[in-house]
Amino acid sequence: MGTSRIHLPGALSEVAFTTGKAQSLGIGYGRLRGADLERPFRGVRVNGLDLSDITERCRALAVILAPGQVFSHETAARLWGMPLPSGAGGSASLDVLSLDGRDAMRMKGVTGRSTALPLDWARISRVRLAKPADVWCQLAATASGLYTREWLVAVGDFLISGERTDYGRRPPLCTFDDLALAVARHGQKHGAANLRWALARVRSPVDSVQETFLRLELVAGGLPEPVVQPTIATAMGDRHPDLGYRAEGLLLEYLGDVHRTSPQRWRDDLTRVQLFEDAGWRVMLIGHADVHPDAGPLVERVRRALTDPRAR
Repeated sequence: MGTSRIHLPGALSEVAFTTGKAQSLGIGYGRLRGADLERPFRGVRVNGLDLSDITERCRALAVILAPGQVFSHETAARLWGMPLPSGAGGSASLDVLSLDGRDAMRMKGVTGRSTALPLDWARISRVRLAKPADVWCQLAATASGLYTREWLVAVGDFLISGERTDYGRRPPLCTFDDLALAVARHGQKHGAANLRWALARVRSPVDSVQETFLRLELVAGGLPEPVVQPTIATAMGDRHPDLGYRAEGLLLEYLGDVHRTSPQRWRDDLTRVQLFEDAGWRVMLIGHADVHPDAGPLVERVRRALTDPRAR
């Protein structure tokens, strides 16, 4: 019988485990080299996990992490479900942060770092990871250059807003005060100026990064900052457009890709626009091409709508 056919104890079924644990249960080294076991990290064997999934890959590494080591940076951001720019988090390497001045982890497939800061941590999916506000600051310090000031605002908006789903809004991952305290802990480290700029512009509730970019583009173009999701009374109760200029009677609605894939969302938003217009508001519909790559024409459209006395 080949070594790969030797039955593994139930404790090692469909899990990640250390070679040391396996040997303590009487599993020989030959069996640990079996073709049915994956070896993602030194001293780790995987039986039945999908290592293409970020959570399961972290679970595989977690079996050899020391108590003072947590997942951080882009790895933690993905575990928390944060929106990330295109090209971010694509590396198979996992980010691990050693706390309280412990030595950084050095291992193939791991990007190890260390900090003297006494950071708190959380646990999800049976792995330890840095809390969302600290992860936000860590993203600002990455060397990739992907996390612009605007992207930091977008991620911050997401964190304090809670993700919107078809079943309602999930609780936010942190508060604005949590972000402010994390920025203070970050001090003058790399990315500090961008964090302070972003913190001053984080708003809630915001439902997508594109809504964040739209708001920032309008302000960058010299327009007043619109109100985020103002409450508008309609014939069917209160509704909330993406952005609004109350005094000028103008509402802005961003139509993203979800409208192509969710007919119900498309119908709901069309009904909402009609309710706003019936209540006497002007509604401007905005798409991705209006914001990217050049929002200049859009800014001028909004400027004309805000200043045209006939529209009022």
